[in-house]
Amino acid sequence: MIEQVKLALKAGEDFKYHEHDNGLKYYRHDYFEKHENLELSPQSYLIKQLPNITNPLHFHTQNQFQVFIEGSGHFGRHAVKPYVVHYAGAYTGYGPITAGEQGIDYLTLRSSRDLGAQFLPQQMQSLKKGPKHHYTSPSIEEDSQEELDQLEQIHLQWIHQEVQSGLGVGVLKLPKNETYLFPIPQNIAGIFMIVMQGSLIEGDQCLRKNENLYIGGDVKSHSLQTDNQAAQILILHMPLKDPSYQVTSK
Repeated sequence: MIEQVKLALKAGEDFKYHEHDNGLKYYRHDYFEKHENLELSPQSYLIKQLPNITNPLHFHTQNQFQVFIEGSGHFGRHAVKPYVVHYAGAYTGYGPITAGEQGIDYLTLRSSRDLGAQFLPQQMQSLKKGPKHHYTSPSIEEDSQEELDQLEQIHLQWIHQEVQSGLGVGVLKLPKNETYLFPIPQNIAGIFMIVMQGSLIEGDQCLRKNENLYIGGDVKSHSLQTDNQAAQILILHMPLKDPSYQVTSK
């Protein structure tokens, strides 16, 4: 049975260096263990892209979010910094991502495991026909801990929602010593939650800044809890893969 809730914690981070023939250079740490079934193997990993290095135009075979959490750079022609969120559907080309003088760090999040970037135009023959879908958020402001700790009630703001696809990007703010039962929509693949500020209690673990958790789409609700720190949490609703790209058995 596949775990429906997974935690991405900084403890135990082990970055591996990667270098491609196209000039891309970065360090990567994977938070989740791999499952043999790609569709049942969510991914959360952190990329540290080196200063002034470009990640060229490419696509993946799975839907994904990228959350820029440190540094600065450009995504295509648009400047990016924390916290900009980008969503790209399966088989949707995006990029390039160009790191600035200090490099740029970003989380890559998927409900199903992808086998690696396919660069364009070199691998154009592998780019399947079908709907292309992407979204880039404005920079989402991070509250100070002092501001958060003055909260007296729960506050949820949706920055972007799509009824048809299920895509959602929102910010949840929880006061200190609060418990909140977060509803999980039934028309999505899963939810990622990233701590932007403060801390979030999950069982016997405490998630802090830029640590995250994944909740599978089969779960109907999930209890969120804070202790003596309020929390600001980035909420990401992952759409189901478009039927055009679903693998069907004969």
